[in-house]
Amino acid sequence: MAYEPEKLCWCRPRRKAPRWISWSRQNPGRRYYACMDAMHGGCGFLKWHDDPLPKFLSDLIGDLRDEVCRMRGESSVGVFEDDSAVVALPEAQRGREVVALEEQLKEKNVEIDALKDKYHNVVFLFLVFVVGLVTAKMLLQ
Repeated sequence: MAYEPEKLCWCRPRRKAPRWISWSRQNPGRRYYACMDAMHGGCGFLKWHDDPLPKFLSDLIGDLRDEVCRMRGESSVGVFEDDSAVVALPEAQRGREVVALEEQLKEKNVEIDALKDKYHNVVFLFLVFVVGLVTAKMLLQ
């Protein structure tokens, strides 16, 4: 983040906003400043460093990027419909997010197991009730 003058985001305390490069279809290669926590909501700070490219150049850069990815064999090239900037996550941050998502998945699986147990108990009680009714009906005849 060695650039001057520094751009401060709106967080408290104010922090120097890193400069990113957008690879969205609308703004390929265009640099911008965003809050450090932009991927988690952040303070909403976003300021463009570069002026918008003409549509022709924007389309050309996007097509070239797609072609390079195709030639490298990368099948997934992001296509975004909005004007928001796309931030490439560092590998370590992706790893942390994967771990967090796995933890959420484990918690949800525990909840699902608990609900299954309750469902089985309700079904068992219902069956006992029905068998009791049928038995009582047969004994009273």
